Amino acid sequence: MPIALDPKATFEYVLEDDRTLDAEAQTRFTLRGLTVAEEARVADSMISSIPGQEELSFRSGTHQLTVLRYGLRGWTNFLTAEGVQVPFETNKGAPRHVTDDCLDRLLPRHRQELVSVILERGPVSEAEGE
Repeated sequence: MPIALDPKATFEYVLEDDRTLDAEAQTRFTLRGLTVAEEARVADSMISSIPGQEELSFRSGTHQLTVLRYGLRGWTNFLTAEGVQVPFETNKGAPRHVTDDCLDRLLPRHRQELVSVILERGPVSEAEGE
């Protein structure tokens, strides 16, 4: 039986790279799934066409960026190499979302992992993956 979701409920996530660390050393990301309207905007942002031309282009970078802007809601214990906490900053516009400067602090593989988790509304368990 399906269970109704809270479309804006957040959850914490620890990257696979951090899971072997002690809990106090792990970076914790606050994420949320996308609303149906956000999912539509993300899907629409993936394909681009020029009027009068038959070619379509796929914009996977725009897709990833849009998902992170909607779904990444915060972090704790995200440190620089010098051990300084990286502040989580959002833009001043609407919709309010994480800044590109903050996203630049994440490795590409970590950004991709977060995108996958946001789109799945949490990590996929072994039972679900079978």
